[in-house]
Amino acid sequence: MFCYNLFYMANKKNLIIFAAIFIAIAGFSGWYIYHDLKNAKITENKSSQETANNASSLEELIKEGKVKVEVEPVKNAADIKKQMPDLDREIIVKDNTLSEESKNRAILEIKKITEALKADYDRREEWLNLGLWRKTIGDYEGAEEAWKFVTIIRPNDPVAYHNLGDLYSQYLPDFPKAEKYYLLAIEKDTQHQPFFYIKLYEFYRYYLKKPDLAEKALLDGLKTNPGNEYLQKTLNDFRNEK
Repeated sequence: MFCYNLFYMANKKNLIIFAAIFIAIAGFSGWYIYHDLKNAKITENKSSQETANNASSLEELIKEGKVKVEVEPVKNAADIKKQMPDLDREIIVKDNTLSEESKNRAILEIKKITEALKADYDRREEWLNLGLWRKTIGDYEGAEEAWKFVTIIRPNDPVAYHNLGDLYSQYLPDFPKAEKYYLLAIEKDTQHQPFFYIKLYEFYRYYLKKPDLAEKALLDGLKTNPGNEYLQKTLNDFRNEK
């Protein structure tokens, strides 16, 4: 009614001006809603899972109260940098089995990567590789710092979680942490790669000595990867050895 009265009362010139303003406001509002939705975290309770799968649109689910939309706060770059590992961490080769050539290469790579990260800390590949080279020289704590930071700047990337699982299962033994990170790698992996299930299977079988959980890891992998030859062969071999 308000818009109608405005159109009715305006002369032709004012009508054109008003229409232009109205379109501009509508356009800005559309961008604002889109921007908010892009930063929205959508969570769904278990009881509505089946309904969500069959729903025709997100809007319907929101209206029916079956999906909650929560605005996730934007991460502050300054806060992230406070959690960043010390890039001037001393390079100490602790693995005495490395050849001189391997030591020199590792040191060179660490220096090169840290310089790149000082210029731009938001580089996933560099942090992952920094962890690998730190691990190579026996600096497991340095590797831990690098990979944990990846989980901060890329919280949905499964690789760093997997690497931490390996680190806590073999190099900084802490089995509860290892299990946690292996499971997180599977949870974060939207591609359902068989590799992560195999690693969890190996952890349960060889480190925790829990064959039932080892078998379950493979069965879970086959549920998300039906007919996968790699997983099926591993499961068959495991059952034949029991």
